[in-house]
Amino acid sequence: MRRLDHVLNGLFHAGLAFSAGQLALGSSGSGGSPDDWTATLMSQPLGRWLALVAGAVIFGAGLYQFYKAYKADFRGELKSHEMSRREEAWTTCSGRLGYAARGVVFGVIGVFLLQAALRADPQEARGLGGALETMARQPFGPYLLGLVAAGLVAYGAFMFVVARYRRIEPA
Repeated sequence: MRRLDHVLNGLFHAGLAFSAGQLALGSSGSGGSPDDWTATLMSQPLGRWLALVAGAVIFGAGLYQFYKAYKADFRGELKSHEMSRREEAWTTCSGRLGYAARGVVFGVIGVFLLQAALRADPQEARGLGGALETMARQPFGPYLLGLVAAGLVAYGAFMFVVARYRRIEPA
């Protein structure tokens, strides 16, 4: 079951990479409209505070992704003795690049959510599509978005490797 989860996670990140790649190449995405859940959340009592906490948690998750990319401690969860040296090197590289790309995406979404909460404006909130579109409009945005897309592809590939080589203890 865990292996299937990693395969599905890989497919999900491949889809995210495809969306980021389309935006990097100039295709239109979701229009940058805020997610309905954000507007609904902020219209509730204490909704602004909940959005602030959610933004901080998502931003913190982005920072944690950068930490995982730096430490590469995910290698300890894999059966590296079954891999060739080349496979192990590519796995480490794709894992680091993938976690860094996830850090960028989570960080940008967290910042947008924090801005929405601090300004009390649900229109400031952006989902993944809005965050990627905003990155695409920045100077060098398409290049950054291309790197993020490549990182998400790497993470998707990494998830397939994890599905194959992850140490899974019997329950």
